Amino acid sequence: MPATVKMEVIGVKETVKALRQVDPEIRKQFNRDIKAVLQPALSKIKSSYPAMPLSGMSRFWATNSGYEIFPWNVSKVKRGVTVKTSTRRNKNSVVYISQANPAGVLFETVTLGNELGRNIRTVSPRIMWPVIDEMQPQITEGVGEIVLHAQQVVQGLMLNGKVVYL
Repeated sequence: MPATVKMEVIGVKETVKALRQVDPEIRKQFNRDIKAVLQPALSKIKSSYPAMPLSGMSRFWATNSGYEIFPWNVSKVKRGVTVKTSTRRNKNSVVYISQANPAGVLFETVTLGNELGRNIRTVSPRIMWPVIDEMQPQITEGVGEIVLHAQQVVQGLMLNGKVVYL
């Protein structure tokens, strides 16, 4: 299960769905613009991961079903941080930052309720949430501008009945 950071902007899901229906190229440009806005946050998150949080994380560790969690590989953990967009009905967020690497997910979501969590948190705090909290104003402003532009494009396309590239 990936760790995600969610931020809600009203009307995004409907706008993104409309973009896809009107012209897939506009939707692709929307995704590129969103990734550009979130790039500073992604860079900061990726650069903040420690080389090895705990020495035991260098060893192989898998669940009974064979799902491999460790060894910790910082380059794989950094690659696991991505920006995703989704307009699925069961999704709460349209745009989110996700950690897909199992070791990175465990690092981001472990709580103080167990020994592993207490040990990790004594040497390293969470990374994703604090960075997003710190950069929230810039992210909200950038995403808001992109969504407003996308809404104007969709409204213009619907009013005129033809495809207009802005």
